[in-house]
Amino acid sequence: MHTSIVGAAPPIWRRLELPSGMVLSEVNATLLAAYEWSGDRQHVFTTPYGLVADLDAGLPAADERTVTLAEALSRRTFQYRYDLGDAWDVLVRLEKTHHPDPTQAYPRCTDGARAAPPEHILGGIHGYSSVLSVLGHPNHPDHAQLTEFLDEDFDPELFALSEVDAALRD
Repeated sequence: MHTSIVGAAPPIWRRLELPSGMVLSEVNATLLAAYEWSGDRQHVFTTPYGLVADLDAGLPAADERTVTLAEALSRRTFQYRYDLGDAWDVLVRLEKTHHPDPTQAYPRCTDGARAAPPEHILGGIHGYSSVLSVLGHPNHPDHAQLTEFLDEDFDPELFALSEVDAALRD
């Protein structure tokens, strides 16, 4: 499946292979690992069956432990929102199905592009766009404020496939 952060320009995406029988609570853990987010914030899936979430979040939604990936992808796409305030939206799209390779461990990441935005950036993808606009300009008046949550060596173009793939199985 192909996952991409909605509104990211240039695109930030991951290609993931997951068993179709995974429940959405497991898909949540996979997406958190793929985008290097902590899981400290609430999330919700918007699927053909309506909203699906962790019941502990107290949202009017179906239990994510009871809906499978195959069910959520019955119309080939669904949306995942991480952080209901800042709204990191991820579009999940089925690209193709295949039989599992017994020599591979799943879930796995097979491709992707660009570093995931740090989840602590205010304003979701719009806030991240502001960060990117000042990142290479240390004399910009908003540089210190907008980049305060970035590691010194943060590179928005870096995608480390082997690290992301390993994180999916940790």
